[in-house]
Amino acid sequence: MYEELLRLRHSALSSQLPASSIGGQFATASRNGDSMAAPRLDWGHERLRRRVQDGIREVRFMLNGQLAKLRKELSEKRPSASEIDGRLEGLAESVNEIIRLVGVEGEALAEAGGAADWRRRRLSRLQTELVNRIVKLQNPQQCQSAKKLICNLNKGCGFGCQAHHVLYCMTLAYATGRTFVLDSVNWRYSRGGWTSVFEPLSKTCTERGSAGAKQWGSTGAEDAQLVEVPIIDAMAHKPPYLPQAIPADLYEELSGLHGNPFVWFAGVLLNYIMRPNAAFQRQLDDNAIRLGFAKPIVGVQVRRTDKIGSEAAFHDISEYMVWVEEFYKTYELRHGRPDKMRVLLATDDANLLNEAARRYPAYTFLSDTSSSRSASVRDRYSDGGLRGVISDVLLLSKTDYLVCTFSSQVCRLAYELMQVGRDDSSDRFHSLDDVYYFGGQLPLEVTARFAHKARDSSELDLSPGDVIGLAGNHWDGYSLGQSRRLGRNGLFPAYKTELVVRKAEMRPGL
Repeated sequence: MYEELLRLRHSALSSQLPASSIGGQFATASRNGDSMAAPRLDWGHERLRRRVQDGIREVRFMLNGQLAKLRKELSEKRPSASEIDGRLEGLAESVNEIIRLVGVEGEALAEAGGAADWRRRRLSRLQTELVNRIVKLQNPQQCQSAKKLICNLNKGCGFGCQAHHVLYCMTLAYATGRTFVLDSVNWRYSRGGWTSVFEPLSKTCTERGSAGAKQWGSTGAEDAQLVEVPIIDAMAHKPPYLPQAIPADLYEELSGLHGNPFVWFAGVLLNYIMRPNAAFQRQLDDNAIRLGFAKPIVGVQVRRTDKIGSEAAFHDISEYMVWVEEFYKTYELRHGRPDKMRVLLATDDANLLNEAARRYPAYTFLSDTSSSRSASVRDRYSDGGLRGVISDVLLLSKTDYLVCTFSSQVCRLAYELMQVGRDDSSDRFHSLDDVYYFGGQLPLEVTARFAHKARDSSELDLSPGDVIGLAGNHWDGYSLGQSRRLGRNGLFPAYKTELVVRKAEMRPGL
């Protein structure tokens, strides 16, 4: 009932906003030819701001009041364990309900005055600028004499890992102003190489030429015409423009527009790298139609088979569906109940679709069972396996929300591509295990925004400005890391820190 009242209140507020606030100053500026003008704040924005603040205050009242009641009951009535469990479960649901409502108001606040449209247009402009640089770098006027970076596709791992290897090579080429040439001869997935499924990385310069190549980091490599790069794991001295750094000239605007600037940068590069060729695009389009792909939809990627026990833990489908259910509860508050609650299920376990459909009959599961079968260990490195995993990645990247494990390269690939062509979508995911990372990356760090006094020996003291090397998020309000100031490892409240965005000078030669 409380959620329904809030949904009606939100609808009423939307109808009260003045017409100009739908586009705000942005709409007016667009008519005058300045589509990048900032959105205008209005009274609707101020009402939303107060409602978010009120909601946060109510969370405090709820927690403190209900916990006080529970403590009193424990001291006076000595309730049974089942009664305590029931009270705690009710408290958790009440807190989640309020947080859900505050989140709805927060999303409306983020869109007020045309702000979402403004961010989308600014990000689109940055994307166009970045892609234009890449196209120019990849198509030099004199291919024969151009400086090139040579990268071998055949890294000994699966498609998600190999795609990230290509992204790493493209980043090095962009940062050093070299044309990127991908050597995909004898690719374990397809004899036809990269272009059997994707467009070539260049229209005019795809061959390495006859000059001898220098190895990255060797004497004279910086001035050599051809440089061959090792895999990122074998790079002895890591330059400052490795992941997760972004170009310094994009830093100011991008760090303001997006919650995880490197993920956006990676997504734009991958979107260029992974452009399906015409024949494969037709196949992808037909597959989406056959599956009935439509919005709203949540993407769920479940990794099983050979990865369990070696790279990832087993997670039951129920762990994923908690977050699917949360998405649709929030969606209904803002938009009303959808015609179908769709779930795109991408997995290498061919039996999971039937299990999910049986256990969660209220949801409509879309799953390409042929992709699941071809993702088996026996068939993975085949043309069918290749096309299946790419189809899964591209469809997952088009969903409204992503639930997966970031220990999976496929999951991270979909999350990166998800950022392209949208408003900031850095929070449109839930990972059941790791934080987002890039294999072989520079140290991932956060900085303390507020002070914290350790409650026991397992925690770190924080002072504002402290830098902490991030080892992982426990998804319980605390993260694990190493304090650079104290020189020791420990837990710290994640909500008192923010991600350090690395920037580096990159010279694409333009």
